[in-house]
Amino acid sequence: MGHSNIELYSRVITKCLIESLEKKEDNFVGLDKVIADLDNTDNYFLNVFSNKGVDLGVLRLRKGETDTQLPHTVNEVYFIVEGSGFIEMEGKLKPVKKADFIFVSANMKHRFIVDDEDLVVIYFFPS
Repeated sequence: MGHSNIELYSRVITKCLIESLEKKEDNFVGLDKVIADLDNTDNYFLNVFSNKGVDLGVLRLRKGETDTQLPHTVNEVYFIVEGSGFIEMEGKLKPVKKADFIFVSANMKHRFIVDDEDLVVIYFFPS
């Protein structure tokens, strides 16, 4: 997959996010609130926006937790907010750290593996 596909995908997602925020004021939420809401669930991820063509959420893995996600039918982009660890993609481990972007193609088997500190990741994909 070339950089032009990633750039195009990023532009589409950014456009959807901006349009979503422009049309509805309650589509604004801080990361601290999302993490607090996540603390009140039994899940390790929380969807934040699920409308207007894009899904966006936060995934947090703590040491010892397992990422159980299955391959998705659409392309996904991840952004590492804090922490470090690995992403396993098609059986190959790649290190990840704060401020990394990761593109995962549709139907690709993948999962995160947490290191010694919490791994907080923002994910987004077309809905």
